[in-house]
Amino acid sequence: MCIKINVKKHIIGGILVILLSAIPILSSIYFEKPSLNVSALFENENINDISLTIYYKDPYALMFYPISSVEDLIQRCDDKIVINGSDLEEYIDLFKKINNDDLKLAIWKSSDLDLRVYYVLESKKNGKLFDVAMWGSDDNRIFVNGIEVKGNKIFGDVIMPFLSEDEAKELEDFIIYGRDLVEE
Repeated sequence: MCIKINVKKHIIGGILVILLSAIPILSSIYFEKPSLNVSALFENENINDISLTIYYKDPYALMFYPISSVEDLIQRCDDKIVINGSDLEEYIDLFKKINNDDLKLAIWKSSDLDLRVYYVLESKKNGKLFDVAMWGSDDNRIFVNGIEVKGNKIFGDVIMPFLSEDEAKELEDFIIYGRDLVEE
């Protein structure tokens, strides 16, 4: 009887040791801190080779089903806006305001997506520099380069100058009131 109890204790102890040693390894993989240096993205680029494409769907539009992928948003968007080179140049500083402090990793992954805005900054030379998809329906999540992070107003602010007056007002109201994205 004593031998069986000792064996059970050793097995349970062994399992606990394995689990405890696996947690740091798994957490470093799953919870890797996202990094984005927007200023560095522009350093080796010719401004005339850069474009910004924005896909916009009215955030207040009632949908039969949520827009759950970037591809779906691109097909169903209300407006596609493309800004090239010199038209983008005066707004580069807006993008350079984005830094790693704005990327707060979402600990729990969002189960639902209801995307309304997707934008991608691309270069002819290096392809996609970075992209942002808004929103995961849980906790106002957004996706920066495919990594789910907590919502931050700055990701909407950088595209406001390129939207029509009505779209900018809708998006601003939605960010502030509808999604409560108030992190600065």
